[in-house]
Amino acid sequence: MNRSEAASYAARWAENWNRVNIDAIADGFADDGEMRSPHAVKIVGDATVRGREAIRAYWHALYGHVTNPQLTLEDIAFDEFTQRLIVWWRADLPSGTSRASEMMQFNAAGEVVRSEAYYGAA
Repeated sequence: MNRSEAASYAARWAENWNRVNIDAIADGFADDGEMRSPHAVKIVGDATVRGREAIRAYWHALYGHVTNPQLTLEDIAFDEFTQRLIVWWRADLPSGTSRASEMMQFNAAGEVVRSEAYYGAA
């Protein structure tokens, strides 16, 4: 993946979140991909969710009720050597504004093998 492809991936990723198309987002993960988030502890009992189908189920449980997240992709950074994409985003949710950055690591097939979310102040 090059920087242009990473930017396109990030744009699609944000569009899918705005449509709450959780299945499309989960489909971007490798079968054995991992996603780490502090929110996962309250849903699965661990900060790390392992496996595409477990990630899909986690996101459906946490975000399946959201209808209009209004996620704005603020910026991206991509390291072509390590195949790591970082996205910075803001979402205006019913519970308030949320800001975060997420790191996604890709394998040679362009699948996310590791993802980690970092949440900050609004």
